[in-house]
Amino acid sequence: MRPFAVAAPLAVACLTAAGLTAAGLAAGPDRPAATDAAAGEAVAEAPVDFNRDVRPILSNKCNLCHGNDGAGRSTPLRFDTAEGAFVELNGGGHAIVPGDPAASVMLDRVTDEYAPMPPEGEGDPLTPAEVDTLRRWIEQGAEWTGHWAFEAVVKPPVPQGSPSPSGGARPEMYNEIDAFLHQELAASGLPVNGEATKAQLIRRATFTLTGLPPTPAEVDAFLKDDAPDAYDRLVDRLLASPRYGERRARYWLDAARYGDTHGLHLDNERSIWPYRDWVVRAFNENKPFDEFTVEQLAGDLLPDPSLDQLIATGFNRCNVTTSEGGSIDEEYRVRYAVDRTETVGTVFMGLTVGCAACHDHKFDPISQKEFYSLYAYYRSARDAPMDGNALLPPPSVRAEAPWQTAERGRLQSEIAAEEHAFRSYVAGLNYEPAPESVEPVDPAERADFLWVDDALPAGAKPEGDEDDGGVNGWSWYPESEGPVQSGAVGWERNTRYQGQSFFTGATSPVVAREGDSAFVHVFIEYGGNPGAIMLQVHTKSEGWEHRAIWGNKNAIGFGTVDTPSRLPKGGLPERREWTRLEVPLSEIGIEPGDEIDGLAFTQKGGHVRWDAAGFQTTAAPALRLTAARTAWEAAVAETKTADRLPAEIAAVLAQPADQRGDEGEGALADYFRTAVFPQIEERFTSHETELGALRAAISRLDATVPNTLVMRDEDQPRDAFVLDRGEYDNPTEQVFPGTPAALPPLPEDAPQNRLTLARWLVDPNHPLTARVTVNRIWQQHFGTGLVRTSEDFGFQGEWPSHPELLDWLAAEFIESGWNVKALHRRIVTSAAFRRASAVGPDQLEADPDNRLLARGPRYRLDAEAIRDAALAVSGLLVEHLGGPGVKPYQPDGLWEAVGYTDSNTAKFQRDDGAALHRRSLYTFWKRTSPPPSLSTFDAPSRESCVVRRSRTNTPLQALALMNDVQYVEASRHLAARLLTEGGTTDEERLKHGFRLTLGRAPEADELAVLTRVLEARRSDFAADPAAAQELLSVGATARNEALDPVEHAAFTLLASLMMNTDAFVTN
Repeated sequence: MRPFAVAAPLAVACLTAAGLTAAGLAAGPDRPAATDAAAGEAVAEAPVDFNRDVRPILSNKCNLCHGNDGAGRSTPLRFDTAEGAFVELNGGGHAIVPGDPAASVMLDRVTDEYAPMPPEGEGDPLTPAEVDTLRRWIEQGAEWTGHWAFEAVVKPPVPQGSPSPSGGARPEMYNEIDAFLHQELAASGLPVNGEATKAQLIRRATFTLTGLPPTPAEVDAFLKDDAPDAYDRLVDRLLASPRYGERRARYWLDAARYGDTHGLHLDNERSIWPYRDWVVRAFNENKPFDEFTVEQLAGDLLPDPSLDQLIATGFNRCNVTTSEGGSIDEEYRVRYAVDRTETVGTVFMGLTVGCAACHDHKFDPISQKEFYSLYAYYRSARDAPMDGNALLPPPSVRAEAPWQTAERGRLQSEIAAEEHAFRSYVAGLNYEPAPESVEPVDPAERADFLWVDDALPAGAKPEGDEDDGGVNGWSWYPESEGPVQSGAVGWERNTRYQGQSFFTGATSPVVAREGDSAFVHVFIEYGGNPGAIMLQVHTKSEGWEHRAIWGNKNAIGFGTVDTPSRLPKGGLPERREWTRLEVPLSEIGIEPGDEIDGLAFTQKGGHVRWDAAGFQTTAAPALRLTAARTAWEAAVAETKTADRLPAEIAAVLAQPADQRGDEGEGALADYFRTAVFPQIEERFTSHETELGALRAAISRLDATVPNTLVMRDEDQPRDAFVLDRGEYDNPTEQVFPGTPAALPPLPEDAPQNRLTLARWLVDPNHPLTARVTVNRIWQQHFGTGLVRTSEDFGFQGEWPSHPELLDWLAAEFIESGWNVKALHRRIVTSAAFRRASAVGPDQLEADPDNRLLARGPRYRLDAEAIRDAALAVSGLLVEHLGGPGVKPYQPDGLWEAVGYTDSNTAKFQRDDGAALHRRSLYTFWKRTSPPPSLSTFDAPSRESCVVRRSRTNTPLQALALMNDVQYVEASRHLAARLLTEGGTTDEERLKHGFRLTLGRAPEADELAVLTRVLEARRSDFAADPAAAQELLSVGATARNEALDPVEHAAFTLLASLMMNTDAFVTN
């Protein structure tokens, strides 16, 4: 695409001329930690802390061979437990002799010149600083304590004495967080930054809480607000914004491994986005985290679960699935349960439990048996190992939104009102005496009678395979979501298995006549070829014994093949075109006079759309007459006005229909046709029209209601076993649901199900869940958690930078009722968060990673926030909550490169209109080819659980910001904003652009650079107007034709320059 060639060199020229930092070179990775020698000197005389100083050495250098995995140990000596570490050695002596380094064999072995431990090839040797740490620990008594993360959370007292204000910081800024941080900051002697400017604060807080930049109006209002609580009220406003829930959901969906496709083989679309929207709502409603946890892990097991609680269990269904030919069911059943177990371990406990799937964990106290005891909670999941490449592999539920429920109620009320109005009309009729003779009815021509189009016939009871979604087994769709043969909606089924939608009980049965036939229209989609299609007709006398089948006559087992109960009618119709399937009623055993009150539409697998079903019959006028008579009879009975009829007619009407006899039925039919129908025909027509429109409206509403995957267990639990080396076909010892012995026990007599597991995780005595959650929330605001390894709180994880603060926050979180918003508020109102982020030489040298927090947070924004910020400042962002995934710009051919022909995601079809500019949270996530504009900035594939994204800085990121269609289009619209609302002079417009993109006015030297670049670009485009037009054609949105193309193009590159600065992509 040529606009890329235009934009790139000019944008590079802008950056070069400006002397500004490209985003791809900003916010570099963490610098190396201080050298071992320096670290050793710093702590030479300090007391050695076992968990902080010693356990990491033992875990990293010794536990591979002397750890939890018994299969890897050749001696009783082990360094993951006190008993194993102090055991007498086989050759006599002890590895560790408290207080006596000389007698401690460990020190001899790790410093042995010829055969040091660990052996060559089994790990890196200990550094001198590490050996010295072990020596001093032994010398100080070799105190052994349990792993800090497995100890119960005990709330420490808040350190007394307020930190001394510095750099203009106000005492009222400080909260309990700062009291804990102050201890180490004071000891470090580092200079502590004062409060950031108000412009910096509102930008930082708005991004961290909503993922979007503040508007100039919001900045101005905050700058003018001199009240002492101005910042607190800003935070409260941001926490109340619906954008807050969207921001928090971004982090959670990484952990939940949310995606819009199955992830393996065909990687077809799946419907689970209502779960994503549930997450957004849960955060916006401030659902307590314990409830948030229980509902996701086991909402289906709660007493009388609500729809929302069922939708929440989509967390368990987010794992990748397959339906690849040749796959083995049991292998994938095991894989899914293993994935769910690993995800729960990482998300809620911060443990790498998956390391124990093949053997005992090498480092943490988790045996293989304990892993499979956790796995047993997911062993009985009801979802099939093969997903059928279906949109809704069972189980699933309809996820009707409150507005849809309200609209359904309104439509049903209107139907009831119309039926009441018709009954009232009938109640007021005056009836003539019965005529002595009646003229016979002339025979009608054969014609189509549509019985099922946009709605089912009156009285019909819809049924079907619930697990395939829809309303009572019927999944309606509008024309916007697929081809429709007649009317406004059709119905569909996409399944790997046999499925059907059917109804019975129509109150006006169709009476078969000689030569009648039944028909339906079908449309077979690519990627979903059925084995067979069947049309079934239900009669009052014989039920479901009348069937025609197209395709493999043995694929659907109903009836007896080659008889009227399963009559072959040929092959399947062509794909991707509407085909009318028709069968004479006589061929499937239906005789003239038989009453038909139901139809069934059945398929063996595949993706089939259905529409416009009915009969070709000479009875079309009679059927309308019958419908009118049925409605009239019901109205007379309801209003009790039969006494107004001629006595002989009232007597017939008072009898049950099956007891009237031919004479009585004939007399009633003739009287209705001659004496009643002429009176009610006009009103019945309007009645039928009104009810048809309302029922069609309900069908259209049903077509908008999504379905979503949920979790269910089999009624009979499956047996679970330890799998030797993790191999699905090598079960050994049977296990039962349970938890690791290193953690608190389950309640006695608790059911062995996911609900017990979920409640155990959020029990206040659980040592991990609150710590892990608090740490990840801290990470969201500061870029790094108090425990850097937020995915690993085990022996291999990092010691907390501030352990007492972590425990205080965890305890406070539990005591607050697991109040998530209160935790965010506490963190972002702390002085630590509000500090200026500028780094001085002393700070950089002593604390390059800012673990002591002498300065405020500074890190590159994540992928979604960068894209959303570009859309926001350009005025393109569409802030609409929820809905199915959207497909914004991406380069051609990416899906095709990984797609199978039969996949419904083999070809990328870009959206248009508002969908192009939705928040990135709503971008359709194809797992085998994730959104490239997000992957470029380190978004994960969502194939597995991720709780800590990497932050890379690459030239590709800078090139994407300069050349990706989304960013060029955003630059074009930002330029239009500058030209139309930014004032009349270059200076005014450039200042407005700076305020929009960076939240502040430019400094004088910055303004000078921007002015110089603008003049150069203006000159370039004046000399080459075609280049200006080409640049302004990038993107699907129309440009403002009222703007001068040269000016618009020049400001477009200035807008791109502003969005390529380090400050734009950094929080």
